[in-house]
This record gives sequence, structure tokens and C-alpha cells, in this order.
Amino acid sequence: MRLTARVLRRLGPRRLADERGAVAVLVALMLVPLLGFAAIAVDVASLYADREQLRNAADSAALAVATDCARGACANPVATASSALTANAGAADAAGATLRTPDVALTGNTVTVTVSADQAHWFAPVLGIDSTRVTATATATWRAMSTGVAQLPLAISWCEYREQIAKYPLTSTVSHRLEWEPGWLNLCTGPNGGISFGGHALTGTDSSTVCRSTSSVGQYIDISIWSSVLPNRCSATHLDSLVGSDLQIPVWDDVQIRIFSASRAHVYGYALFHLTGYQLTSSEPVFYGYFTRAVVPGAPASSTGTAPAADLGATSISLSPQG
Repeated sequence: MRLTARVLRRLGPRRLADERGAVAVLVALMLVPLLGFAAIAVDVASLYADREQLRNAADSAALAVATDCARGACANPVATASSALTANAGAADAAGATLRTPDVALTGNTVTVTVSADQAHWFAPVLGIDSTRVTATATATWRAMSTGVAQLPLAISWCEYREQIAKYPLTSTVSHRLEWEPGWLNLCTGPNGGISFGGHALTGTDSSTVCRSTSSVGQYIDISIWSSVLPNRCSATHLDSLVGSDLQIPVWDDVQIRIFSASRAHVYGYALFHLTGYQLTSSEPVFYGYFTRAVVPGAPASSTGTAPAADLGATSISLSPQG
């Protein structure tokens, strides 16, 4: 037993030394695949960063095309999408990704844009993978306004709207004095074939302290057929703040005349009037500008009324969530 113990004590250090050598060899052998995994991780992280950047670019491209189409200028959606892609995929482009021409698909009032880029790798080429294609898809929809907040309490008839754009098309940006056409005694055929009163009228406001009026398609709003003088809360200061903006104007297709209470008008849709100036008089104010087609920022895209929204120039855009 004593002899065996002495032998083990003498061999122990040698055996430990041999094990330390084996660990060094093992670390050296594993260093190559470990570095390879780290290199691939760098390339994969770059792909994820590029894909996130392309997702943002796809959203921007879809919104840009939808905005053009909503304004009636949808002739070259690929060029519009390409411009938005270049402007919003800068980080991916700077990282070595080659942007490709986007694919644009138009279906009704919906546009789907697919953007892609070929990302060159830094380390993966040693494995035979020079680049990877990254893609992202976004879908945007434009719809006629179904809910509106009029910063000027004014509504017009369907006939009035048709008369106005017959004289000055929605594509015209020439400012002119707004001369009203049909009067209250003029009956006209509405968009659905019914007979209604023409003309224009002031509407009720959301409260006695504000000049705005909120309404929805398919609902009735109070109108005043006996007075055309703006309330005091619609001051010159308020009107000054509206100059240069697009004002939503409810368009009615039916009127209920009441003698002892406020008359009501049925909202058919919303027109946009670009206000360039005004004059306050002792009676009805005078407005300058032109009817136009535009996208209303922050407006809901889904119909909240009992009838579908009519396309009278006021539209809104919604972006579908990406998968």
C-alpha cells in the first residue's frame, strides 16, 4: 500500500500536466468554429436590421402611392414607390444592401407594395453565401371620408357641389370668390334620384364655445335656413387660422324643413374647400378659394354612418399591420 501511494503521488502531477495540454489543444480546435459562429451572427444581425429598415420603407412607399391615388394622381405608382423606398431605406443602402425596384399591386382602393434588397455579407462568403435577399410588404387603403370635423359650420347641397365643380374642376387650383349657385327655392334631383332642396346653410356647432361641427355620413345635422350670419365664436382670429387649409364641408342629399325647430340635413359625403381668404360682412361672409381633392390627416378610414361614404374629394388613408 505504501508503495502504491508513492507511485500515485509521483504520477499525479505528470498526469495533470498532460490534461492541461489536452485542454489547450481542444480550445485551439474549437476556436475556428466559434469564430465562424460569431461571424455568422454578425451577418444575421445585419439582415434583421435591414429587414426592419425595409419594413419602414415599405410602409412609406404604400402610403405615398395611396396618397397619390387618393388625390387622383395614380399614373405612375412604381416611380412613387421607388422614390419613397430610396428616401426611407438609407440605412440599409449604406450598409451594403442593393435596393431593387419595388413591386406595386393596385386592387380597387388598395395598394400593396413589396420592397426588397440584396444584402452582401461580410463573413458568410467563406461558406459560399455571398448575399441574401431581404423583403418587406405593406398594404395601404384609401377611402372616402365617412366622419368629418368641419372647422367652419357650413353645409351644402349635392346640387350645389355639382354646380361648383362643373365650373371649377377638382383639378383646378385657381382661387376664386365662392359664388353660390342654387337657392333654397330651387329643388333638385339628388344622387339617389330623390328630390331635395338645393343651396347651402350654416350648421349647428359642437358647443356654444366652438366654431367646429362634427358629423357622420348617414346622419342628420341641424342647419339654419333663416340666418347666414356666422356666430360670434367664429371670429376673425379663428378664420385667419383656417386660411391655407382644406375645410371639410358636409354635402347633403335630403333636407327636413321645420318651422318651429332647427331644420335637418342628411349627410351624403364630404367636400373639401381650400380657403385662401375671406371677408366678413354684415350678412353672409364671402369666401375665396377652390374645391379640391386631398387626404385629410388623422381622419378615420372606416364608415361610421348608416350609409357608404361618397367620394367627393375628401379621403383618408389607413395602413394595414404587417405580418
